[in-house]
Amino acid sequence: MELIYKNEYGATYKVLNSVNPSCEMQLIVDTVGLFMSRSDLDHLLGIVHRSHEPCQCNDCGGDRCNKIWCTNPLIDICLKVDDAILELLADLIKGTQFMLDMEATLGEHKLRPNT
Repeated sequence: MELIYKNEYGATYKVLNSVNPSCEMQLIVDTVGLFMSRSDLDHLLGIVHRSHEPCQCNDCGGDRCNKIWCTNPLIDICLKVDDAILELLADLIKGTQFMLDMEATLGEHKLRPNT
């Protein structure tokens, strides 16, 4: 795996030779690794942005929720969050997106970053 971006909360790695080609990266927070596609990453950022809104579920009753809950046919993900974690998670996602976009732009123009 190749590091894409990291901060104090976690890291994102490019997955080389993935069994599932649509899962091109792994987002690691704490001790959990989540295989994700670019669209999964975009979707998660939308959830992070909406997490500042009041939650209308029976548990929260109109207060802000203290967790991010994602579900799909294979797995449910629930991350306990607070304002500091939300900020770090948003930074991790946006930093990853920036690095991926930068690589794509450089590739389009047949340029390589200095390593």
